[in-house]
This record gives sequence, structure tokens and C-alpha cells, in this order.
Amino acid sequence: MISFGLWNLFIIIAVAFFLNRNWRLGQDKKVWQNSLFLKHPSIQKLRYFFSKPIVNFICQAVVVLILTRFLCYTGWLVYDLTHRPEPPYWDFKWFYVAAKLAHQHLSPFNVEVFNSGFCSITKVCGLIPSFVYPPNIIPLLWFLGYFPMKTAFTIWIVLHPIAIALVLWGANILLESQSRALRTICSISIVLLYGFVFDLQVGNVATFIALMLLWMFIFASKNQDIPAGILLGTALFKPTLVIFFIPYFLIKRRFKLVFISIFTVIFLAFIGLAVTGNSLTGFLQDAIRGFPLWLNDSSNNAYISMSRIDLRVLGPRFFAHSPLVAKLFSDLIVLLLIGLVSWYFYKEQSRTAWSKSIYLSEMVLISCLSIAINYSQPTSLVMLAPAVVFLLNDLCFQIKHCAFSRQRMSVWLLGVGCLFVQTAVVHRWLLVFLGKRWNWKAGELPYILKVTIFSLPSYAILGITLTVLVLAITSFRKTEV
Repeated sequence: MISFGLWNLFIIIAVAFFLNRNWRLGQDKKVWQNSLFLKHPSIQKLRYFFSKPIVNFICQAVVVLILTRFLCYTGWLVYDLTHRPEPPYWDFKWFYVAAKLAHQHLSPFNVEVFNSGFCSITKVCGLIPSFVYPPNIIPLLWFLGYFPMKTAFTIWIVLHPIAIALVLWGANILLESQSRALRTICSISIVLLYGFVFDLQVGNVATFIALMLLWMFIFASKNQDIPAGILLGTALFKPTLVIFFIPYFLIKRRFKLVFISIFTVIFLAFIGLAVTGNSLTGFLQDAIRGFPLWLNDSSNNAYISMSRIDLRVLGPRFFAHSPLVAKLFSDLIVLLLIGLVSWYFYKEQSRTAWSKSIYLSEMVLISCLSIAINYSQPTSLVMLAPAVVFLLNDLCFQIKHCAFSRQRMSVWLLGVGCLFVQTAVVHRWLLVFLGKRWNWKAGELPYILKVTIFSLPSYAILGITLTVLVLAITSFRKTEV
């Protein structure tokens, strides 16, 4: 039996070998030789500092150890989840119970039916948050109902690493540089986003949403509206993360794509209603009853939840005892953000004579808006994968074609810092660690922590959105997908 320490050593060697083989600039090295950006004195001093043997070794060692820890934890997590006697987390159980009820032609959207089914299937009884997904999710979950819960959960967990690999493939397609080093940096930066591991851990669907949206943009950029529309329509089973792409494509006059996506949604919703023995009016009545119950759960309530990362929680955290002021404060931030993004879209469309072409910056802004102004949990951070690609593309463009600008690099570094906030370093090792010291469900969390440390993810979402806006507006050209 090989000890875990020896496995660590093997993984360290494998990671170091992989990075050594892929740390090559390739053609970019020749292009960057005459770069005005790299010839700036500040950059020259930085390059000299990192070229020192001891500094170079420390940097490589840190990267190798971080990746090793990430791989070990992810591998252990997959092994642990797939070998447990039953799924440990709620998210998958919701989907599994919904699939089982659909197989019995019962409606999971009904609060009483779902609670009763959850108790009988999972043996967990009590007040269960309502199932608030739309009916078009039922056909996608149908296959889970054919298996025992343990087998279904194993399949569900295995699908997540496959989806992550496809996300990385799509991100590398959008990355403009062909160098191995930058592609390696892109892949590492994306997988370190907390949403991917957390989504795997709780068995949610956000990774599948990110996968469909990423490839939807790839197909749409090639004017393949049929597969793009099908992917967009399928992804709409979680409207909070996807709905803003519909008006975006309407602005772009991609009507065929929008029509196919709406047709896909209607088709899946009709099947979902039919197999659950429901009607549209019945579903709406159940949703109106169930949504407030779900929203009042401690993990979802804006006044109590410490895990939400959207901007809607800022008002309740700053003005917990003034609901009206809290709502106005959150609405003001959201409206200002929507106004800025809308203004950018208008300027961009005016500049390109209302072209149908789509741009990576626009995709990132829609993804950020989807997280920022709707209910979002850490699983939604998977939507930031395009932001990683955008920042790398922007840096490459600046190095190749522009002189160094302190102001612009400061904005770029702000975006990098905001992405760093959305890694496990902040979410798991800081927020979760601190959260365990107080009974936050009972409102014991100190006010100063609520509006500072525990609001960092929300501030970072706002920062990433503004960073992309500034970089996109000040670019000499737009990065077309």
C-alpha cells in the first residue's frame, strides 16, 4: 500500500515535469523582443528581479506546491464523494428527488409533494427548502431517476471533471496566444476559481452552465446559430445565470439564435410539465408559493446568508435594520452597473455600425452581470472563466502593440486581484474559517465583518466588471471572439 506522502511526491514530480515541458513562449517570444511595453524601465527591473535564480526557484516551487495541493485535494474529494454510502450534500439530493418524483409523474414544484418525496427518498425529514428550478430542467435530470441514489451521485460527480476539462478546452480556443506558457497559465487560473471545486463538492449544476455558455459563444462566433441556440436554450434551466444573454443577442440582431433558444426552452419545459403531470398555471401557482419559502432559508436570505456573492446583499448588510434603505442601496448599485454596461454596449454597437459580431469583453460583462445582480452563491464563480481569458488576451495585446501605461496596468492588476479573491484562498481558508467562529444564522456576526471581509466576494465581482469595462473602453481595438 503506497503512503499518501509518497503519492504527494509522485504528484509533485509530475506537476514539475508538466510545467517544465509547457513553460515555453514559442512564437510570442520573437514577437515580444521588440515590445515597447517590455522595454519600459519598470518592467525591465521586474524582469531582472524574477530572473534571479533564487527568486525564480521560489516562484516555481510555490506554483508547484499550490498545484500539487489542489490536485491532491480534488482527487481526494472525488474519491471521498464517490465512496461515501450516500451523497453528503443537499444540492444533488434536490435534483435526484426531483428526477425520482418525475418518474412517478409527481410534481417536484409542489412544496408538500417535494417535502414528502425528499423525506421518503433521502430519509432526511423536516422543513426542506422548495425546489425552485423551472420545468425545463426535468428532461435534463431524467436519467438520474433510473439509478439508485449512490450510483446516480457517482455518475453526477464524474460528469463534473469532464465538464471542467471541456471548459478548459473552450477557454484555450478563446485565448489568442498559442504559447504553451500562457495556455498553462490560463488553465491553472481557471481551475483555481473556487466555483469549480465548490460546485463539484456540493453537486450543483453551475459548471454545466458555464460549459454550455462558453461553447455557445464559440459556436455563435462562427455563425453556427443552431448549436449555439440549442446550448443557450438548454442552459436556461438556471435562468439567473443565463437570462441576460437573450437581450444581448437581440441587441446583436442574432434573431435566429434567439428563436432557436426560445424554442428549445419551450420544448424542454413542455416535456417537463407533461412528465410531472403538471400544467403551466399549476406550475406558476406552486412557484409563487415555494419561492418565498426558499428565499427565507438561512443560506439564501439576503439579511442572513454569508455565502451569497451577488450585489443584492450589500444593502441588507450595511442597513440591516432599515429594509427600505437597504433595498434602495442595492438597487442603486445594480442600476448604476447596468447603466454603465448598457452605455458600453451602445457605444460599441455605434462604433461597429450595429454589427452582428460578438466580442469576448461583452461575454465577460454579461457573465459578470449575471452573477452581480441576481441571486448567486460561490458555485456561480465558474462564470468568471471567460474573464481569465479576457485579462490574458488584454495583457498579450498590450505587450505586442502598446507602450507601458501605469494607469492601465493598475486597472489590469485590480482585475487580477479581484479574481484572486474568488479563489479558495479567500473563500475557504478565510471566510469559511472565520464563519465557523460565530453563529451567523442567529445574527451573531459582527457588523464590521459583514461589511468588510465577508463582503469581499461581492466587492470583487463589482471590481471585475468595472475592470473589464475600463479595459474594453480604453482598448485600441476590440478582441473579437
